[in-house]
Amino acid sequence: MSLLRRFAAPAAAAAARSSFAPSVAGRSFAAKVTSPRPLSIRTDGLMIQCVVAALVYFVPQDAVFLGGLFWTWHNYGAKAAPKQKQADADAALEEFKAKKGLEHVKVSKGRSTWYVTV
Repeated sequence: MSLLRRFAAPAAAAAARSSFAPSVAGRSFAAKVTSPRPLSIRTDGLMIQCVVAALVYFVPQDAVFLGGLFWTWHNYGAKAAPKQKQADADAALEEFKAKKGLEHVKVSKGRSTWYVTV
């Protein structure tokens, strides 16, 4: 009996190691998640329908609000530094320098607008 156990035990242990050990080590009950993203998005699904409904509802409101906000910012800017069309830009620049008491200014001449910096 001991002779049988002596020769049968290593063979059984080897068989158990070869068949059982890799399956336990490689077994996983959950998929590896790299980021929380859906595997597929259907265009007739609830998520897409909710996104479309939210866009239809909120975009017009946001467009009206932001349009009014930009219009207000433009008006405040136009009141703070209004533009004036000058027939002779060089004469207007000299008049501005004399009025402000400036001698050396930097003038950036654009296509239709001149910018003066001290």
